[in-house]
Amino acid sequence: MKILGLDLSCSTCGYAITENKIILFAGFVDISDAVTYDDKVALIITALKDQKFDKIIIEESLSGFAFGRTSQQILLKLTKNKAVIAYILEKYYKMNVQSINAMTARKVALGAARVKGIKPKEYVKARIEQMYDMTPWWIYNSKKNLDKRNEDMYDAIVLSLSS
Repeated sequence: MKILGLDLSCSTCGYAITENKIILFAGFVDISDAVTYDDKVALIITALKDQKFDKIIIEESLSGFAFGRTSQQILLKLTKNKAVIAYILEKYYKMNVQSINAMTARKVALGAARVKGIKPKEYVKARIEQMYDMTPWWIYNSKKNLDKRNEDMYDAIVLSLSS
């Protein structure tokens, strides 16, 4: 079964398709300049052009957030963003979009949800790079450095592997 994992934020969508724990397709798309939700979804669908999958998984809204560090307005915007984009994707692909808690996804895909003293993004990156050669999927910025948004792709891989 081919599984699409999507890590949705308000500005970036990380994506990954895996099958039998093998990464078939991965990357991210910048959706920050899109004005409407339809525009955001169009960018995501374009990024996934010609890709086939049987299941879509996104991270549950607000899972993994440290309350107090992010404003209520941002949390509400992110929740709405995920809900509306998931709804449009369900209609477009004619399949249910499933959600999973970030900690649960990490536990299933990586063997542990977190390691004390290591930030979650660093833990995910280290574990994924132990498991896979990620060089075919890396995206570089204009300064020829690894783009920070590759982190969203890594999170999408975790989501895809968690099923």
